Amino acid sequence: MSGHEWLDSALYEAAERLSDDAEGYCLGRGLPEGIMRECRVGVWRALTDECPDETFKARFGPCGRPLDGWLTFPVWAPSGKLLGAEFRRWDGEKQVVKHYLSPSKWTPVFFGMCYPALVKIASGADVWLVEGVFDMAVGHVTDGVVLSCGGAKVSHAHARFLSRFMRPGSTVFLCFDEDPTGRGMAVGRQDNAGAWHAGGKQMLERVGLRVQDVRYRGGKDPGAAWDLGGRDALRAAFRSYLRRS
Repeated sequence: MSGHEWLDSALYEAAERLSDDAEGYCLGRGLPEGIMRECRVGVWRALTDECPDETFKARFGPCGRPLDGWLTFPVWAPSGKLLGAEFRRWDGEKQVVKHYLSPSKWTPVFFGMCYPALVKIASGADVWLVEGVFDMAVGHVTDGVVLSCGGAKVSHAHARFLSRFMRPGSTVFLCFDEDPTGRGMAVGRQDNAGAWHAGGKQMLERVGLRVQDVRYRGGKDPGAAWDLGGRDALRAAFRSYLRRS
């Protein structure tokens, strides 16, 4: 058994053990239920068999026991191949996040990528790119496909994937956090030496995509807007963009 086969088995069991409390936490933070089901969010419990992957064992122990009780967010390639997972501790004041991913430079890493999402994109849906998994709360107020980039970043693999599968006339809504990091990674930034670094908007436009830089109020990120007032707060924050998506 390979490391990914071992992890796939562990994540399948984790999804089967998603408790009412854990499910309620995810829903309360704004993660749409459909995304949670399709991507197999779960709760980790160490397997009895040792993981054959040395990188995983070095970080999380032979069977992943330090992750027991943590939420698991599997990350899938558009092909359906498992790329890894995000692990979140949710039962304490500090929400620790850890990752185990093994992407190639050719494979886009999005949370929220699954077969239904791919079909919608190829059928002409708009795409909303957000930073974290709970920023996917914007999915409650748009019919577009919402994908988490795992931070304020757009990779070349992201851009190649979207340029290949998005239909002419569809739009990428780039919805990063309203903080200096999010803004710089969205529209470009100048470093301390004065050099200019292109943002995600420029990267996506270079491959021929139509991109809308999303600006909003009501929280520093979509998840914070959800926390303040659920769907109503999200509709207020993104009203002008929802008419276009």
